[in-house]
Amino acid sequence: MIMAGGALFHLKSATRSLVVACAKDPNHETNMVQLPDKTRNSKVLVLGGTGRVGGSTVIALSKLCPDLRIVVGGRNREKGAAMVANLGKNSGFAEVDINNVDSLEAALSDVDLVVHAAGPFQQAEKCTVLEAAIETKTAYVDVCDDTSYAYRAKSFMDKALAANIPAITTGGIYPGVSNVMAAELVRAARTESKGKPERLRFYYYTAGTGGAGPTILATSFLLLGEKVVAYNKGEKIKLKPYSGMLNIDFGKGIGKRDVYLL
Repeated sequence: MIMAGGALFHLKSATRSLVVACAKDPNHETNMVQLPDKTRNSKVLVLGGTGRVGGSTVIALSKLCPDLRIVVGGRNREKGAAMVANLGKNSGFAEVDINNVDSLEAALSDVDLVVHAAGPFQQAEKCTVLEAAIETKTAYVDVCDDTSYAYRAKSFMDKALAANIPAITTGGIYPGVSNVMAAELVRAARTESKGKPERLRFYYYTAGTGGAGPTILATSFLLLGEKVVAYNKGEKIKLKPYSGMLNIDFGKGIGKRDVYLL
């Protein structure tokens, strides 16, 4: 499957483009994050921790914040044991079924933060993890990439406020960080040129599956079965998935690639 990474926007006074290409720098060393004393030894549960996204999250957290106590949450005990063996002494495994309320609340009862990476989020009818987090007063963040799920999650705002817990939805790369990038591009355009941005486009390119697990593949197929939500001059429109092919230049090392709406 091919997706895309980059952004293009147009101004009334000028036209600019931005192409983003990310590659691993072999000379780059991961810098540890210095956490405040009160949170340095916090206990974090990563649901979907044996999968691709959750597993990457677990590894990144252990490298950036080695003092954190990390609980790998998932359904596969064998994979969980392998992950914990790789992480070391500050980690453990919890067998959790996100569709079982009792299982969820038991897992969340003694952690400070839950990271929900157990997708796919497409066509999920309930926000079971968020509801359990509110019930147990556990801080929450997810990597949701589905509009319907995100809106449903945001409907729990009042309950989260009443429970006095932070709850962040759509905290992944795209949407998530990509939205922050978009806002920053618009802000910079207004500041530098005093023009009004009229159009913003993102293009993502992923080379092959990258060893993606079944959840990422399931997400891709579910997206192919849904209409693509887009906006034309501020008006919401729905388009056919895997349509609108464009040939985008991602720069040196990647070159030009065909991308499609998804």
